[in-house]
Amino acid sequence: MINELSNEEYLESKSFPFHIEPYQLGSGTDIPLHRHEFVELVIIGEGAGIHEYDGHAFPIAAGDVFIIEPGMEHAYTVNHDEGMEVVNVLFVPSLLQQELTALSSFTSFIDFYYMEPFLRSDVSFQAKLTLSPRQMLEVRGVIDQLMQEYRRKENGYQYLIKSKMIELFIILSRMYVTNRNHSLTFMNDDQEMIARVCGFIKHHQTRPLSLEQISQMAGMSQSKFTVLFRQITGMSFVEYRNSERIQLAKQLLTTTSDKVAQIALDIGYEDLSHFNHLFKKTTGETPSQYRKRMRG
Repeated sequence: MINELSNEEYLESKSFPFHIEPYQLGSGTDIPLHRHEFVELVIIGEGAGIHEYDGHAFPIAAGDVFIIEPGMEHAYTVNHDEGMEVVNVLFVPSLLQQELTALSSFTSFIDFYYMEPFLRSDVSFQAKLTLSPRQMLEVRGVIDQLMQEYRRKENGYQYLIKSKMIELFIILSRMYVTNRNHSLTFMNDDQEMIARVCGFIKHHQTRPLSLEQISQMAGMSQSKFTVLFRQITGMSFVEYRNSERIQLAKQLLTTTSDKVAQIALDIGYEDLSHFNHLFKKTTGETPSQYRKRMRG
């Protein structure tokens, strides 16, 4: 049976859903398969082991940094000949909602925070960030400040933690781009590459992804990517993204009682009139008409 880890059990509070803690795992330690509601940022300080993620096993060692998304099943096994030092930073994305949205305009952040865990689920592409000793020193400096603020809980600690989290993500994003030697261009077949791009868009359909970011991920100019994407999918990048978002909106309209304006925001549209226009253009009905008809 898979262990379910809840926010209430591991994070500080509903108003400040955050936790950071270092662990010293002895040799041969097994952490069984589990999943959690929160995001887990993992930094391997020392030692080595095996990380089972989404049905695949990957070796991990000192310097490795990676993101575990909510709901992903994973487990750890520590090597028998050495222990493993791990720092876990746990948080709910809503803690940094505005900041994460702003960071999403940077391709380096998209690559590390969204693209890396997406590609890691493919056994043929073991994406991860491995820090050099010098890079680890820089990251440890920020981690130590985070842990100090979290332990002391002095006036304003929550604001400092949020600012340090943004600093940490910017540093890691830069290091990921500097260190990586892979991208979606490792695929020789154009159709396979576009299929993976479509999967990425579908998985992150509510994110403010741009054509420029997606083209860079594919290792192409915007013009070349646009032509190839339309040839294979029959749609432009924006049309495909909008189609996926409208499908999600239809699901939310049917299964929730959320207001139309809130659903529009949740799926990535700040302009309600633009969302209404796209929805009617796609379905022939307004969101309210669709909801009323689907509910009989």
